[in-house]
Amino acid sequence: MMDYKALSCFVAVLRFQSFERAADHLGLTQSAVSQRIKRLEQECGGPLLIRARPVSATPLGEQLLAHANKVAMLEDGLFESLQRGHSHQPLSIAVNHDVLATWFTKVLSAFSAIDETRLHIKAADQGKTREILQTGEVVACLSQIGTPVSGGESVFLGSMTYELVATPHFVKERLKGEISTLSVLAAPSLVFDEFDELWGRYQNECMQVKADIRNSHWYPSSHGFVEMVMSGTVCALVPSVQVAEELNNGLLISLFPHKKLSVPLYWHWYKLNSPILDRLTSVILSTTRNTLS
Repeated sequence: MMDYKALSCFVAVLRFQSFERAADHLGLTQSAVSQRIKRLEQECGGPLLIRARPVSATPLGEQLLAHANKVAMLEDGLFESLQRGHSHQPLSIAVNHDVLATWFTKVLSAFSAIDETRLHIKAADQGKTREILQTGEVVACLSQIGTPVSGGESVFLGSMTYELVATPHFVKERLKGEISTLSVLAAPSLVFDEFDELWGRYQNECMQVKADIRNSHWYPSSHGFVEMVMSGTVCALVPSVQVAEELNNGLLISLFPHKKLSVPLYWHWYKLNSPILDRLTSVILSTTRNTLS
């Protein structure tokens, strides 16, 4: 049988990105955590961790992490069926930045009202969250990709609508009052980071031009995106729901109001017969019913 005390050390190191912090969390010495993981690596037949900054799992470690997360969910389901509460294991999920900045607070609030399980949320681009699920680091995720992972299920939630916005001052000063494809592409814009494909997609699909982000700043903050736009420094593609009030009161202008980008969102989860996952899925479905198009 696997050494589950050692397994808990392995999971804690990845969760807290530190042997020292994992040891503090588990009430052990750092040496004890290290020794247990070494024994686990001997048992599994290879290295489980890449001991660098940040700490990451090897391919073998990813398999073990997926197993550990699934066992935790199955254990919670067993505890609940035995009417013994639950094991208080956190539920690790991956959510994209724009959702975290808009409607996921409603999910967390509604879920917390019916379940004591703590959510540990990994933030990533919507094109990358499914990859995190595949590595086993999380047991569920939101993704723009609909195909379920092996051993998992997915459901279409709806679409996030994005539009290109700027302040009236930006239009006057940077675009010289002329809102056109050429003037917008020549003006400073914003992308989240090197993985952000939405601005390029918008150019391809909505503006009918070849993607070009050479005039874009990188600003990896969804809330900061809106603040940067509101400062009159840039134009940017943002979720319509995030700037609805600013558009209504004229603080922002939709540069191409009839050209919006629709990004599908899917909820993915491993099939574990977990009541906790079932409740979270129900909350997400209920929340997105009136939030997504």
